[in-house]
Amino acid sequence: MIRKIAFLSFSLALAPSFAQPAADPAEVDAVVASIKASNPDLKSLCQKGPEGIRKASTEAVTSLMSSGKVKGNPQATGGEAGQKVGRECRGG
Repeated sequence: MIRKIAFLSFSLALAPSFAQPAADPAEVDAVVASIKASNPDLKSLCQKGPEGIRKASTEAVTSLMSSGKVKGNPQATGGEAGQKVGRECRGG
């Protein structure tokens, strides 16, 4: 029993180190704006589904990183931006 408690305590202590840091909301908004600028017909992008949104998000993050406008974690920023666009596609 003591071993289980010790393992659980150890696991919980390490858990935050495995978590991906949250993206900067301003950077996420910049990526969303870039996605929309590159895809003025948002309905068409939405019809491409998650894979199309993921591709558009990756392209936007890559472009903004190369211009120095995104400095944080590109995976977290692109992921959150893609989720935000996906929610808009679903009407949310």
